[in-house]
Amino acid sequence: MTGPTNGPAATPGPPARAPEPPRGGSALTTAALVAVLVLCGFQVWWGMETRRRLDDFAATTGRVESETRKRLDSLDGAIERLEAAQIQGSSAVTQSVEALRADFDFLAGDVERVSRKLDDLARSLENRGAGGPESDVGPPELDWTEPELFEAARKAADSVGISLTKDEVRVPARLCLREGMLEYFACLKGGKEHETLLSLVGSVPADARRPKDFGAKLNTAIQALGFKRGRPIRFSPAGTKPATGEPVYLFVEWTSGGKTELVRAEDLVWNRVENRPMERGRWVYVGSSYLPGDEAGTFDFAADLTAEAVATYSAPNTIIDNTEPGAQDDTVFLAATPRIPEDVVHATLVIRRQDREPTKTFPKIEVPRGEEPPKDGGGRDDGPR
Repeated sequence: MTGPTNGPAATPGPPARAPEPPRGGSALTTAALVAVLVLCGFQVWWGMETRRRLDDFAATTGRVESETRKRLDSLDGAIERLEAAQIQGSSAVTQSVEALRADFDFLAGDVERVSRKLDDLARSLENRGAGGPESDVGPPELDWTEPELFEAARKAADSVGISLTKDEVRVPARLCLREGMLEYFACLKGGKEHETLLSLVGSVPADARRPKDFGAKLNTAIQALGFKRGRPIRFSPAGTKPATGEPVYLFVEWTSGGKTELVRAEDLVWNRVENRPMERGRWVYVGSSYLPGDEAGTFDFAADLTAEAVATYSAPNTIIDNTEPGAQDDTVFLAATPRIPEDVVHATLVIRRQDREPTKTFPKIEVPRGEEPPKDGGGRDDGPR
């Protein structure tokens, strides 16, 4: 219960106003809103960038996978090809071995046959054979200067790269020895090339064996110039009979320093005993020798078996021999080293029945001592000496 009041009644005043919020609140709200919007925008951008990078990564991964697959496929193919090549290679090696074995067997048979025939020839030349020293075998002598025979000889020579004209025979050759002892001035390809100045190669490739009748074709070409067979050196208990035959002129043609030169064969051979070049006019055509062939009525040309062509150390199976004193001593003749140009690798042996001028002249040679090679060129030494 309310008690009595004292004094007049109180007059009611205006209603109380709500307290005003602080004036800085609006700015904070705006800032918060902006921050939220920025954050949302960043999240959207980040999401898009992440998506783009994921797409790029996926594309890159796809390319890598595709390239890897291609390389793996290529590697698989290479492995398959390698395996196939190995199989083929193994087969090829086997075939090569078989071919080499067959060649070896064939060569062994050749060596045995040649050795047997050379033994027979040696016995005959030493007067131990049934026929005695004057016995001779071979095909009948033909006049190869007759037009039809000359043409046959020319074609046969041409088939191995030898050129035949009415005046000379030209044989492509390779220079073998520039310094040291000579037993041959020229041998057939595959002969004793460590003891010869020239190897007669004709048109035979460097990696091929010479035809088995190369020497016979060369010999026939020489006879087509008009040469008749002489007699090779012969040995008997009564003594040695030197080679005899018609004189033959030999030249070497080469290109040195861009200039073609013709050189006499004798000017390239040095007699170390006499300290001078080899005498001119000492080459003679002997025509080698013949041996009975494997079949009745056939003959083998001895020079094709021994590969002898032009001897400085007189030999029974050579085609052209040396009759200078000292020709029966294998220590007399040397290569005239200073007269052989360093830039000459290939040359041509020229064989003639008649002399030919002009030929290259050389300065005087410095006389070597003992077995030293000649120095400082050499003289022409015209005329006998």
